[in-house]
Amino acid sequence: MAVISYFIKFLSKSGAVATFILAALIFTLGGIKWSVPILTFFILSSLLSKLRKRKNADVDTYFEKSGVRDHMQVLANGGLGGVLVVINWIYPDEIFFLLYTAGLASVCADTWATEIGTWKKTATYNILNLKPVIQGASGGVSWLGTGGALAGSLAIAFSGILWVEFSYILYVILIFLAGLAGCFVDSVLGASVQRQNKCSICAGITERRIHCGLPAEYYKGIKLINNDVVNFLAGMSGAFLILILNSIIKF
Repeated sequence: MAVISYFIKFLSKSGAVATFILAALIFTLGGIKWSVPILTFFILSSLLSKLRKRKNADVDTYFEKSGVRDHMQVLANGGLGGVLVVINWIYPDEIFFLLYTAGLASVCADTWATEIGTWKKTATYNILNLKPVIQGASGGVSWLGTGGALAGSLAIAFSGILWVEFSYILYVILIFLAGLAGCFVDSVLGASVQRQNKCSICAGITERRIHCGLPAEYYKGIKLINNDVVNFLAGMSGAFLILILNSIIKF
């Protein structure tokens, strides 16, 4: 799948290598149970990205990276899963699978919010102050994007439901809420601390380091926090919510 994904431009060369290693690790130690959720995220999100690009490619100028995922994007979205499957292999406990799906639900909700939210031209607002922003801007939210987040979180919740050892309804609710929470954290971080640059040619605000063929100037945010860091923190926040809820209700 990593090779095929490279040739159909879902992945860059580095992304294909990282995906192969990560997927081999997850399948070897976690089997089908752990493989289905991350495949659900990867395949459906990649397809959405390609379809969205055909509908509205203009917003790509604001994104740090294109729909062709590199190794850093693979690790940002799936690295937590790789760590959790190793821990679960050493110390088997159902909680690790829940943390895993919660983290994936977070990054999937965020990815689908972006892809579906920019599917067509729609009003977009800064999540912190609700002021209108350019579609595709970091921290921007819309009704269409919110619907995408709901769908992405549910997709991951249902992808792991066959292996749940307690109430299916409770499981779906937990992962669904964790996914939305992670997506919310992603948007807040995107609007507040994620690095933003300003193009020296068109004066547009963008995540990209190169814009209009020239290096963009630093504009705001923390310089070391890019979109990959924000995505990783979003996944961590979804998993952390499950830890908190588990300490309260012991599911």
